[in-house]
Amino acid sequence: MSLPTPATPLDACLNLHDFERVAEETLKPKSWAYYASAADDLRTKDLNTSIYSQVRFRPRVLVDVQQADASTTILGYKSRYPFFIAPAAMGKLANKDGELCLVKGAGRTGIHYGISTHASVSHKDLAGAKLPDQTLFFQLYVNRDRSKSEKALVEAAKLGYRAVIVTVDTPFPGNRELDLRTGLDANAIALSNPGAKVGEKQSAIAQTSQAIDASLSWTDLAWIRRVSGLPIIVKGVQTVEDALLCVEYGVEGMMLSNHGGRQVDGTLTPLETLLEIRRFAPHIINERKIEIYLDSGIRRGTDIVMALCLGATAVSLGRPFMYSLVYGEEGVTRVAEILGEEVERAMRLVGARSVKELTPKLVNTIQVERKLFGGGSRL
Repeated sequence: MSLPTPATPLDACLNLHDFERVAEETLKPKSWAYYASAADDLRTKDLNTSIYSQVRFRPRVLVDVQQADASTTILGYKSRYPFFIAPAAMGKLANKDGELCLVKGAGRTGIHYGISTHASVSHKDLAGAKLPDQTLFFQLYVNRDRSKSEKALVEAAKLGYRAVIVTVDTPFPGNRELDLRTGLDANAIALSNPGAKVGEKQSAIAQTSQAIDASLSWTDLAWIRRVSGLPIIVKGVQTVEDALLCVEYGVEGMMLSNHGGRQVDGTLTPLETLLEIRRFAPHIINERKIEIYLDSGIRRGTDIVMALCLGATAVSLGRPFMYSLVYGEEGVTRVAEILGEEVERAMRLVGARSVKELTPKLVNTIQVERKLFGGGSRL
C-alpha cells in the first residue's frame, strides 16, 4: 500500500490544527477515517477541545519570567515537557515506519510515549529504537485469552517498558460511523497491524476490538501487577467514583479519558471529570498519592497549562501525533516542539516559572462549574 506525501511543507505547520488539516488532505480516506472517527454525532469529541474555551486565566504580573521551566516528572521519570504521546494504533496507515517515528521523535524531544497493544511495528523493534534513558509505557487491552496478555506483559517488562497503561473503557466498540462507512480493507489492516485476523466486511474498529476481554474488573489489576511487576496507569477514568477506586486499588496513575470521544457520545470531558474530583474528592489531588493525566482533546499549550493549574500531573495526546506521521519523525518532533513552546509561553504570560507554580488561583472555571454543579465556582 503506497502512501501519499504532504503537499504542504512541514515548516508551514504552525499549530496542531495545521497538522490535522494536512493529514486530512494527505491520508487516504479510509486511513483518515480510522484516525479521526468518533462516536455517533461527535459531540464528545468536539467538546473535549472546545471546553477549554470556557476556562479563563487569571495572570499574575510583575513576576520575573525570564526563565520558564516546563519540565516535570511522570512516575518518577523526567520529561522535558508535561505531556506525553498517548497510545494509538496503526501508525503505518500514515507512514511506512509507523510507530518507529513516534519512538524516535519522542526520544529527540525528551518526552514519554505510551505504545499501543496494536502498534504496527513489533514491540521488540520499538524498544530497540529508543534512547538508553528514554521512557516507554506499554498500553494493554486485556485479551479474552488471558495467556496472550500475560505473554505481552512479560515481554514488555523484559524490553524495559516502565509502566503498563491498562485501557478500561472499551469493553465494546463505540459507534464510529465514519470508520464504518469507509471501513479499512483487509490489506490495509494486515499492513498496519500484522497478525490481525481480518474479515473483509468488518471495520477497523471490529478488527482491533474483537479480542478485548469485556469481563475485566478492578480485581484484575492485581493480576496485571503480579505478571508485569510494573506500575499501573488506568486509562479511561470518567467519574470521581472511579478515581476513588483507582486510589483504593493502589494504581500509580489514572488517565482521565473518554477515548477521544470514540466510545460513548455524551460523556463528561476529562476536564469536567477533573473538576468533579476537585469538588467531591479533593484529597486525591491535594495528597498526590496518585498521578493524574488528562487525555482527549488537548490541542494547545494553553490547554495543558489550564489542566496543570487544576491538578493534573501531565496530559497526553494521541491524534495530533498520529497526524504528524505524514511527515515522519520530523513531524513528530515538530508537534512536540510546538506544544512545548506554547506551554512555556503560556507559563510566562500567566506568571509561572515552573510547573509547580501552576495553581488553581491562576484560572477561573466558573462557566464550566455552573453547568456541572450549579451555583458558583469553589476554586
